[in-house]
Amino acid sequence: MAITGPALRQLRSHRSIHEGAYAEARDITDVTDRLFYDDRKEDCLKAANALVEYWETRVIAHADTEDEGFYKELLEKRPEITKEVHMLSRDHDLFRKIVGNIKEQLEEKKMVTKEIVNQFHALLVIKEIHNKGEEDNLFTE
Repeated sequence: MAITGPALRQLRSHRSIHEGAYAEARDITDVTDRLFYDDRKEDCLKAANALVEYWETRVIAHADTEDEGFYKELLEKRPEITKEVHMLSRDHDLFRKIVGNIKEQLEEKKMVTKEIVNQFHALLVIKEIHNKGEEDNLFTE
């Protein structure tokens, strides 16, 4: 079992991690969006690839840490939140699946499409709902 650091276990620091990750993902999504609508195809592709990398290295890496350690630790102490933890883990799976789908489309098409832009926005919506769900259901402070 992975050992989680104190930042994951404290609401304030966990919220800070969420807010930072969300703000950065939103900002890079906004740049990608603007480049797409300005028809700057090459720059948009670079931004989209950077955004995929961001989701993989920051958001999904955080999710992996939660799934492998934090959630397991919580369930040992609070089995009554099993349903909530499973729902939050499902959100993590959605991040992985959507980012994987975007990555596959970018590699195949070598350009950003409206569908890809929409998927980036969907990730933000899921992330926002997920963050609130974690904060409301997993922390007692």
